[in-house]
Amino acid sequence: MDVSIIIPAYNEEDGITGVVKEINAAMSASGHSYEIIVVDDGSVDSTVEKAKLTGAKVIEQVVNRGYGQAILTGMESSKYDLIATMDADSSYSADDLARILPQAQKFAMIIGQRTGKEYKGKLFKYPARIAFRFLAEYISGVSIPDINSGLRIFRKSVYNLLPKSHECKGFSFSTTTTLLFLAAGYSARFIPVEYRHRSGLSKINYYRDTLRALQILLEIGIHFNPLKLILPMCALPFALAAAFALAFLSTQNGLWFISALISFYMSFVIFGIGMILLQIKVSGD
Repeated sequence: MDVSIIIPAYNEEDGITGVVKEINAAMSASGHSYEIIVVDDGSVDSTVEKAKLTGAKVIEQVVNRGYGQAILTGMESSKYDLIATMDADSSYSADDLARILPQAQKFAMIIGQRTGKEYKGKLFKYPARIAFRFLAEYISGVSIPDINSGLRIFRKSVYNLLPKSHECKGFSFSTTTTLLFLAAGYSARFIPVEYRHRSGLSKINYYRDTLRALQILLEIGIHFNPLKLILPMCALPFALAAAFALAFLSTQNGLWFISALISFYMSFVIFGIGMILLQIKVSGD
């Protein structure tokens, strides 16, 4: 198989040399044809200099444009249709990349499902991770054990068919890509891989990037299946309307009747918005 391996890097001088060497060793042993593209995202350390010494193709973005944009830049310069992404912080094993690569013949996307204590991370991450997984699975209708793994393989030709209105150029690129592939009906397979302690410091802002990822999940849900998100929103005011109506029947208090009418009206308006969004989707399709 022929594959372009893209490594986005931002101030990763501690890990980039080892990552490229490890990939070269694993891919040479696998017998696959490959190229390694390091996209430097405006680093201010010696990432570029060290990357150039490895023999990899190095693309420099003079300003920091984001993780997703670095991958997109690498895709534009890639010579193969099959794209693999790996982080520059040594958190993924190149042996795992070579091991899961053949599965790309059967599936539109292969995602390395992270395992191990390093992936579990700190306790405060669990609620957000569980909530994101639930929402993503609800939108796509598919089980998603790891939505934002940095080790993934997909075809550029398939990615180019996806709606670019939801394309994310920041850290949420992985989340967006996973959900777009699944929501569009493409096949994906999650394969367990080792997740190791990263070299250097993380560049993720958990609060900002979490909110951005949540926005993207909702946008994609509205794009592909608006009623799936709208109907639960209708349920709360409709349930309140039923409760207020029962209270009115029990007490004959006019305030309960007015509250029931307002709640039912809100439910009807939200449902109407959902139908309009559905019509827009159908027209777009």
